[in-house]
Amino acid sequence: MQHLYWRQIIACCILLIISLNGFGQKGGINQPDHDDEKFWSGLYFGVFTSNFQYTRGANFIPGALAVNSTSSIESEPGFFLHGGIPITFRVYKNLLFRTGMAIILNSDLNNNFLKKGNSNVQVFKTSPLFFQVPVALKYESDRYDILSYRDAMRHYIVAGATLNYDFSTGSVYYNNTGSPNAAIIKPLNLTYDLGLGLTFIINDYIRISPEIKFSYGINNLIKPAVTNSPLLNLDKLTGNYVSFSLHIEN
Repeated sequence: MQHLYWRQIIACCILLIISLNGFGQKGGINQPDHDDEKFWSGLYFGVFTSNFQYTRGANFIPGALAVNSTSSIESEPGFFLHGGIPITFRVYKNLLFRTGMAIILNSDLNNNFLKKGNSNVQVFKTSPLFFQVPVALKYESDRYDILSYRDAMRHYIVAGATLNYDFSTGSVYYNNTGSPNAAIIKPLNLTYDLGLGLTFIINDYIRISPEIKFSYGINNLIKPAVTNSPLLNLDKLTGNYVSFSLHIEN
């Protein structure tokens, strides 16, 4: 259903270990006062994949299908670039609160569907441009040694929710036509998120954290009463995401 970027994750971890080997301080501890800091920010960037999950109900039972209504539908994963500014507050010791803002650069999302009485596969395409506001609790481990460097690494988990808003026009393109049609998907998508990552404290100035996060849609994205929408006989449509990002903090 969703793709994990294992090769990218492993490559980034190897590069980070090489960086640690080049810039770390043997015998000393990098950023010894960080665990007492109450607030900090940074940057992150990465790749992002999205696809839709369809809930098919009673209207999809073969005997209930009307001619020219959707009889089959599936989503193709879409790939995006994303980046943002995370802001982190220390709640208590290893428990943190993280928020911020991000933007996801648009790419095409293709959805293939069939209509009863027509054997030709049809496509509808959207090109969303998302603005995100995530909120999450982050729990990080104590520091531990890596290679010959003291207290230079830790791991963490995050759990929270994200407001995703598509501020593109929401126009839909059917098949190979270049003419925009009325939006059939709501612009606001709420997700709950689960993720994990590693933090490398590579010197006295920078911490780098590769992170993978899974996001699952909460609200129904189907826009009601849109003429000729292929989604009207679905019970529910949600948007799910997987993101891999590299966080850089000071």
